[in-house]
Amino acid sequence: MSVILKDVGKQYKNNHTFVFQGLTLTIEPGSVYCLLGKNGAGKSTLLNIVTDIIRPSTGELCIDGLTYTRDAIRIKRGMGVQSQFTQLIGELNAMDFLRWTGLLYGMEKNRIASQSEFLLEFFFDNEGDLSAPSKSYSSGMQKKLVLCSAIMHKPRLLVLDEPFANLDPVACDKLCQFINAYRSPDRMVIVSSHDLLYVDKIASHIGILHNGSLVFNDTLTAFKKDSPNLDKELMKFLSPPENNSSLIDLVV
Repeated sequence: MSVILKDVGKQYKNNHTFVFQGLTLTIEPGSVYCLLGKNGAGKSTLLNIVTDIIRPSTGELCIDGLTYTRDAIRIKRGMGVQSQFTQLIGELNAMDFLRWTGLLYGMEKNRIASQSEFLLEFFFDNEGDLSAPSKSYSSGMQKKLVLCSAIMHKPRLLVLDEPFANLDPVACDKLCQFINAYRSPDRMVIVSSHDLLYVDKIASHIGILHNGSLVFNDTLTAFKKDSPNLDKELMKFLSPPENNSSLIDLVV
């Protein structure tokens, strides 16, 4: 399992500016690749291209030697996605939604039952009434259910867009535990996140999108070679030091 992008660019209709362009990137098996950058840098756009939610304007994408133009169903069978878009069926409760997800991926019924039970027990820990329709759940509970559905079929490629948003610290810690346990030589996890505390706990590799380009692409160890502080290292790429003292005085 590998994800290879060659000279990929994205330009939306009625917009003359590319979100990014000329992006060339290879993500290797066994990686937990964390994508960082400012709001609007194109992180979600890139993940949406990888998951075929949108198509690139330029360039090529290859996943495990396959392309979406020829093998879309085959690629998606081995992929789990938690995206920025609403993924729940609000009328279904947690167990029914996971059962529906399992059937969608062609899982056997006994495996669906056991996997659903294990996932709900791990992520929810007796929280709330899971027999109620999921549209009545809190935002955090809905996020956890979407994560469970993405993991349900044990995909080789797991793509998570801001997975820590709306989760409490306990749930975030459990998600970190899961990602670290899930990582293996034949699997890959791609994560977009602003939560550097949790990125530091799970990342094997870091990518930084800034001003339409991938300005950093290397291991977590290389990213932290000058300082163990992820925030400090990230600011070197996103916000070079400047004298804002006079402006601060005006606003405070």
